[in-house]
Amino acid sequence: MSATNNEEKRKKEPKLGKAKALQNNIYIIKLVWSIEPKRVFIEFIKNGFAYFSWVFYSVVFVRYIFNAIERGKEFREVAVFVVATIVVVMLLDYFAKWYEFYYKPVSDTGIYEKLYASLFNKATEVDLSCYEDTNFYNTYTIAMKEADSRATAVLDNLGGIFFSVVAAAVVFLTMYSIDRYVIFFALFPIIGNFVFGRIRNQLTYARDLDGVPYRRRMDYVNRVLYLQDYAKEIRLSNIFAVLRNQYEQGFRGIIEIVNQYRLKVGTVTFWQYLTTFTLIFEGVLCYGAYRALVTKTITLADFAVLGSAMVSGAWILIHLSEKLVDTYKNGLYVENLHKFLNYESEMTKQVGKLSPGRAISSLEITNLSFTYLGASRPVLNGINIKIRKNEKIALVGHNGAGKTTLVKLLMRLYDPSAGEIRLNGVNIKEYDLQQYRALFGTAFQDYQVFALPVAENVLMKEVTRAEEEEQIRSALERAGIYKKIDTLPRGIHTMLTREFDDSGVVLSGGELQKIAVARAFCKDFEIIILDEPSSALDPVAEYQLFESMMAACRNKIVIFISHRLSSAVLADTVYLLEEGKVVEQGSHQELMAQNGKYAEIFRKQAEKYLAGPVSAGRIEI
Repeated sequence: MSATNNEEKRKKEPKLGKAKALQNNIYIIKLVWSIEPKRVFIEFIKNGFAYFSWVFYSVVFVRYIFNAIERGKEFREVAVFVVATIVVVMLLDYFAKWYEFYYKPVSDTGIYEKLYASLFNKATEVDLSCYEDTNFYNTYTIAMKEADSRATAVLDNLGGIFFSVVAAAVVFLTMYSIDRYVIFFALFPIIGNFVFGRIRNQLTYARDLDGVPYRRRMDYVNRVLYLQDYAKEIRLSNIFAVLRNQYEQGFRGIIEIVNQYRLKVGTVTFWQYLTTFTLIFEGVLCYGAYRALVTKTITLADFAVLGSAMVSGAWILIHLSEKLVDTYKNGLYVENLHKFLNYESEMTKQVGKLSPGRAISSLEITNLSFTYLGASRPVLNGINIKIRKNEKIALVGHNGAGKTTLVKLLMRLYDPSAGEIRLNGVNIKEYDLQQYRALFGTAFQDYQVFALPVAENVLMKEVTRAEEEEQIRSALERAGIYKKIDTLPRGIHTMLTREFDDSGVVLSGGELQKIAVARAFCKDFEIIILDEPSSALDPVAEYQLFESMMAACRNKIVIFISHRLSSAVLADTVYLLEEGKVVEQGSHQELMAQNGKYAEIFRKQAEKYLAGPVSAGRIEI
C-alpha cells in the first residue's frame, strides 16, 4: 500500500470534532480517576505549584526587587523577603522532586499495569474475526502503543490548561498595567499555536497513522528474528533474505510517508515558530526598550518587569496554546483507545443467557455455511451433521477442506454466515457464551506453549491447590507424557523453554504436542475437540494416543480431526470434507464398503505405513 493510497483512505475517514476530542480527554481522566484518584489530585496540585512559582518569580519577585531599589528600602527588609522566598521555593522544589522521582514513577507503573490489564482483558473478549480486520488491528496496535503515554499526558495537559489560564491572566494584567498596547503581542503565539500548531499536529497524526501498516511489518520482522520458534528455519534456509526484504519495504514505506509530509510539516513548523517565539520576544523587547530609552514613558523598573513578564507570559501562553492543541491531538490518539476499550463483541451482544447445563444429548449442525471476512467464496457450504450423546466422530479431508473452521464454529469462536448449530435442540446463540465454551476441552494443531511451568501450561491458569496438581498429573498420564515430565528436575513445576529461566527444559515437538493434548483432559469437559493432536507423532504412536484418548473419553462427545485416516477407525462416524462440503459419511467399515474417496485415501495412506493387509475394519501394523 503506497503512502498516496494511505492518504486517500484517511481522507475518507470521518474527522474527529473538537467536542469529541474533548470528550476523549475527559474519558481518559475518568479512566485514570477510576484507577488512582490520588494521582489526579496530586497532578492538579503539582501544576498549581509550578505555575505559582513561575508567576511569582517573573512578576512579584522582580517587581519587589526593583521597587525596593528605586525606593531605597533597607537591606534587612529586602533580605527577609529574599530568604522567605528561598524557603518557599525550596519547599516547592522538594515537592516537585518528590513527585518527579518518587511518587510519579510508582504511580505511573500502577496506572500502566491496570490500564494494560484492561486492554489485555478486552483483547481476550473481542471476536476472533476482528484480528482479520486490518482497520481493527491498526486501532488495536495504536491503542496498545499509546495507552500508557497518552493517559498521563492527558492528565498533565488538562491540569496545566487550568493553571496556565490563571497564570496568563495574572501576567498579562501586570503587563497591561504598564502598557495596554503590549497585549497585542500576545496574539502572535495564539496564532502560532492555535492555527499553525493545530495544522502541524493534524499532519503529524496523519503521518503516524499512515505509517502504522509499515511499522507493523517492521515490528513483525523484529519479533520473528528474536523468537526461538523461527531460529532453525532462518538458519537453514534463505528466508532471512525475504524477511529482510519485508523489513526494507516497511522502511521504504515509512521514508515515503516522511517525504510526503516533510515539506508540509516543515513549512507549517517554520510559521509556527516565527509567530510563537520570534515576533513576541523580539517585538516586546524592542517596544519596551523604545518606551524606556526613547520616549522615556516607562521607568527602567517597569521595563525590567515588562521584559520578565513578557518572557514568562509568552511561555505560559505558548504552553497554554500548545496544551489546547495537544488536547485535540491527545483526543485523536485516545479515540483509538476509547474505541478498543468500548468495543462490544458481536457475540456478547446476543440476548441469549440460557445455561447449557452439563447433560448433552445432541449437538446438531444444520445447513451451515461460513465465509471469512473479505473472502469471495465460502469455506463451508451446506453442512449437516448430528452428533449424539457420547458419540466419537472424525472429520477428515485434505488441507483447506474446512475441518478446523467447522470446529471453531462449534466452539462459537465465529458465528455461521448461514444455518445454525443447536445444542440439545437449542440454538447455541441462546446460551451464555462463556458457559457454552466451558463445555469444550480442546487441543489444536497450532497449539502454543508458554514460558511457564508445565503445570500452568496444562491447567492454563495459576495452580493454587493440591487437587489441581493431581488433575494435572492425571491429564499428563492420559496424554502419555507424565513419565517424561516426572523425570524433569522439578516435575510438573519445571519451566518450559529457556526464555526466562536457564534451568528450563526444551521438549521435542511430539512431547509438547502431548502437553497440549493434556489440556483437553485436565478439566471435566463434556465435549473434547482434538485438531490434529498427533501431527508430530509417528503413525504407531498416533494410533496408541487415540486409543488412550477414546478410553479416557468414553462418556464424552469427541470430535477429532486427522489427516491420517488410521485413527478414523476408532470413530463411530467419519465425515469426509471436500471444498467445504460433506461428501461422504458413515463408520469406517461402511465407508470402506462404499469403496469411494475415503476408501481410496485410506488405502493409499496404508500402503506407506502398513506391512500387513488392509481390511475394512482392521489395520495390521
